[in-house]
Amino acid sequence: MLLDSDFASRMLTTWPEHPFVRPLPGDSPLGKRISAQTILGFLDAGCAPGDYVNVFYKGAGLHPSRFVIDDRVAPASVGLLLEQGCTFQLREMNRWYPPFSAICAGIQAETGYPGYVSAFVTPAGRQGLEHHWDQYLGIIVQLQGSKTWELFEPKADAPHRDHAMSTVLWRDEWVEQWKDREPDMTVELTAGQTLVLPRGWVHNPHSKDATETSVHVTFVLKERSPFWVAERLISSAINDDRFRAVIPPDDLDLEQLPEVIKDVRALLADYLDEMDIDEMARALRHATEKETSHNTL
Repeated sequence: MLLDSDFASRMLTTWPEHPFVRPLPGDSPLGKRISAQTILGFLDAGCAPGDYVNVFYKGAGLHPSRFVIDDRVAPASVGLLLEQGCTFQLREMNRWYPPFSAICAGIQAETGYPGYVSAFVTPAGRQGLEHHWDQYLGIIVQLQGSKTWELFEPKADAPHRDHAMSTVLWRDEWVEQWKDREPDMTVELTAGQTLVLPRGWVHNPHSKDATETSVHVTFVLKERSPFWVAERLISSAINDDRFRAVIPPDDLDLEQLPEVIKDVRALLADYLDEMDIDEMARALRHATEKETSHNTL
């Protein structure tokens, strides 16, 4: 639905490290059964849940009281804020729009990666979010209008979950550096095109050159990592009663704690050495198909 079969197959074996653009497959429901009007319709009809909508103006978020009434986005506020140049973000639409839920479930069945999808509406000549990077790969589908993506090579090495987030590592001088030179890649994404944006790539998206309102959706794929496997290996140790034994308070003293750590390390090594690998593989495979949060197994 998002990429032609050749590129989709390639991504299953060689995960992309650089951005690329592809046309939407001809039989994709995106842009047809799920169109820009689908997204705008939630805002126009007052059906968008307030807890799942953000509004940005020149990179800053607006307080929900500006656009939410009775837990829903107020249509009257939508028109006014769009005229003022605000960008609307409809977050995690797979939680409240069944067709997107089905697509995300299909992506997870194909890749083993859970994810979510958010939509963005930006008026022509305006910009919502400014320079930043994300923790996961995004597949961006332009549904209406156009959006310019100024892309810069990663500043952080393999950002993942809460590690190396742009909000944590941010340096204001970086923005001036990016503004003072040409982007490493510039993409003018138009309706019917898809941009695959790997994690960590700095992007400055805007519609300053657009002639009509830009509407796009971003499918976020939460990639698995060796750390994810390690977490599951260790978390399964709770089934071994040796790991449920109480550590006396005195052993938590700084003088005693190094010995406790050594003992647990040795215990963990024994546990992992005795583990039934095939059984664990089945459990992990089940998790890739069913797990939608990093916090559950």
